[in-house]
Amino acid sequence: MPPPALILGEALANRCSQVLYRCLEEVGSTKGALYLRTPNQGAFEVVSFYGWPRGTRPPVSIPEGHPLLVHTQRERRAFVVSDASDSPELAAFGQGGEWPRYLITPVYLTGEWVGLLIQRDRIKGGTFDVERDEPPTLAICGDLVEALREFRLYGASPRPEAPPPVLPIPAAGPVAMPSSPVPTGPGSVPLGLPTASAIIDEVAPVAERLLPPAPVTTPPMRTPEIPVPTGGPSAQERMYGFPVGQDGYAALPWEPDRTLSAWVAPAPVSPERKRGMVPPEQRAFFWEIAGLLSQILSTAAVALWIDDPEEIRPILAYSTLPLSPDLQQQILAHATFHLPTVRQQDLRLITRVEMAESPSLSGAFATYMPLLLNETLHGHDLMLVFRQEDQSFSISEIEAIQQLGRILGLHMQEARLHERYHHAFLSVSHRILQSSEGRMPTLRPHSLATARLARDLALKLELTTEEVEAVSIAAILHDVGLLMLDPQMLSKPELNGEELMKVRSHPELAAVFLKDLRFPFDVVKMIRHHHERWDGQGYPDGLRETGIPIGSRIIGLIEAYEVMTSGKGYRRPKGFRQVLSELANEAGAQFDPKVVQAFCELMARKGGQG
Repeated sequence: MPPPALILGEALANRCSQVLYRCLEEVGSTKGALYLRTPNQGAFEVVSFYGWPRGTRPPVSIPEGHPLLVHTQRERRAFVVSDASDSPELAAFGQGGEWPRYLITPVYLTGEWVGLLIQRDRIKGGTFDVERDEPPTLAICGDLVEALREFRLYGASPRPEAPPPVLPIPAAGPVAMPSSPVPTGPGSVPLGLPTASAIIDEVAPVAERLLPPAPVTTPPMRTPEIPVPTGGPSAQERMYGFPVGQDGYAALPWEPDRTLSAWVAPAPVSPERKRGMVPPEQRAFFWEIAGLLSQILSTAAVALWIDDPEEIRPILAYSTLPLSPDLQQQILAHATFHLPTVRQQDLRLITRVEMAESPSLSGAFATYMPLLLNETLHGHDLMLVFRQEDQSFSISEIEAIQQLGRILGLHMQEARLHERYHHAFLSVSHRILQSSEGRMPTLRPHSLATARLARDLALKLELTTEEVEAVSIAAILHDVGLLMLDPQMLSKPELNGEELMKVRSHPELAAVFLKDLRFPFDVVKMIRHHHERWDGQGYPDGLRETGIPIGSRIIGLIEAYEVMTSGKGYRRPKGFRQVLSELANEAGAQFDPKVVQAFCELMARKGGQG
């Protein structure tokens, strides 16, 4: 039997991720893995990692007695391994690098060994040095120890409150569906939910109770009949170390492995959530997974809900044939049944149809399978697989759905991790702007206004998530080079030739100022070239057309719009339609025609919304 899983809430998991982020910034390691010891066990489980190439990863756990643990316990302090050929115990951590170099640091809490921090491959291929790299690493680990003490993960801390008792489960055979619909009012809860992580348990098949049929507004549906093993704890009990409660919600963990469980009460969701969107890359990945599901088993539609505490994101719905309005409404009704914090009228569908010219499907879904992908502090991600035939999903079909659901869940978790890094860089950018308010009070509002529209335009152009993040940060910092110029000169209503040349140097000054921040995207390059022109007459390097980074083209256009509408630089502000007309006249000369067209469409929609 595997050891009990490490209970780690979202807040503490975030702190663990910050440990690795600080290793990148303060120590210079390009890869890292953080392990924590399972309480009352000798094994260590990975709780966060970064930098490993796609398709590789550090081991999920390090068992008690592993040579690496023995060596680390003997050292009892940070040590460096520059030649891993003599350390076979590190072979599993050397994926993705020909000559990996390591800095390995044990973490102690009041004399008890509780963690292991493994850093790899310094920036630019340098070697680790204990005298240089141990002090910042110990400072980072000290903050981790404070977090562990704060969250009482180790020591005589109270155990989490026991979940509600599990409803009786038959000893063997399939579980029967209720014969009548179950009420869907505020007091009703789902009685069980197949999880993407269940298929990963190698010990026994899944033992879960089934969801009630759909809300009474739609015909009752069949959910998969899953055999229950006789005797012994359920698969969830073996995986998580405690029985799953009446809601049956045992989900993929916070980090992309099955060793972590966020057993915490959901935090209250803001009632003021605005309507959001699903990033293009997540959309594209889901379409691929849903299309693959439709190829390997009979499905009428596959839907996905991605939970977010700040936004009500649309539900993605994939189908081979177009869905009638009634079927689309049925997807929304079933999704609402599993989403207690969202009203059906607040939801909307984004559909993808493979054979759009074919006649629409009509009628009703007869069978569906809900699959919980990720459970977070604020909610959970949910995938729903529908079919029109009154035919239960077979065990092999359930396993296929769960395996692909796990892949989708891991992808979304990785996207969330990147989003947290993005927020960290945003906070640094805002701090730089705040430091300028005394010298240039107009810089911060201008930069933030430019950044908001630049992000919207990047999304409109369906850039990748990485490009959208880069544009957002570059737009905030695009004028930071002005801080290196004389503020009295900048306050003049007119500039002479020499002063104008100094002002035109601000993109290069910003690039020099920001080059050591090590942004993981082309932020500095976008800032350097945001005053280039489509016709090649811009500065500082005279780039033209697609030789100009797409982020620079976006920021240059948005800045021109923001300057003209706000009246910056002793100019009178111009009207909304007049500015759009002037931008359109400059398409093909100063600005990228496609970017201008997309921006005009974006602003026309915003103008229509007031």
